[in-house]
Amino acid sequence: MKTKVHFASLFVLASALGLLSGCASLQSVSVTAVPQDRSRVVEADEANIALLGIHFDNSFADGLRDQLKAKCPKGKVTGIYTKYESVWYFLVQKRKVSASGFCVIEAPAAPPSGVQADSGPSSKEGNGGSS
Repeated sequence: MKTKVHFASLFVLASALGLLSGCASLQSVSVTAVPQDRSRVVEADEANIALLGIHFDNSFADGLRDQLKAKCPKGKVTGIYTKYESVWYFLVQKRKVSASGFCVIEAPAAPPSGVQADSGPSSKEGNGGSS
């Protein structure tokens, strides 16, 4: 009798561990050109959860680009690293897309040497057009 109880408790424990286990996989990774200035990192991610892996919305990550741009309003996001991963928790699947990059703020271009910046209308144009 004691052996049956011991076997039953081991079966329940093994079943519980099986239900709590998960499986993770990395689906894809991509990287764009990485800039020299990597001091300002911007990150964004989106996730989608579905029962039995049946997803009704495949556009869950469409806002990532706008999120990255919003975190770098006065610059350009480059060196973007994206990652798509999938994790199964027994009957539930979680898909996640992460993106990170570097916010590069370019200095305004200086005028070429020997060229003066436009300071407004010249005195010739201000005399009423009579020459």
